[in-house]
Amino acid sequence: MVALSNSWQVGAQKLTERERRNLANDPRNLLAVDGPANQKKSDGDAATWLPPNKDFRCRYVATQVDVKSTYNLWVTQAEKDAINRVLSTCATSEPTPFLGSTGS
Repeated sequence: MVALSNSWQVGAQKLTERERRNLANDPRNLLAVDGPANQKKSDGDAATWLPPNKDFRCRYVATQVDVKSTYNLWVTQAEKDAINRVLSTCATSEPTPFLGSTGS
């Protein structure tokens, strides 16, 4: 869900080796997808890429927020705006994780 390249850009370089390994193997952060979809996403965040399946976007974004929060990764302002935009369209039964501050 959170691309490893993106995670490095937003704070993973400050994690210990064990924390980085946990992030890379965290089941919440792993999703089986086809090659073309993975290539389109690349290291994109919610501001630059969302799943083409609109019904999955709420869960996808909520999971990204959960993973980034767990590993103390930050988001850019553009990503925070995109996250808030997506989550504002979600049904009330969808989890709406806390989104901390932006940073760089």
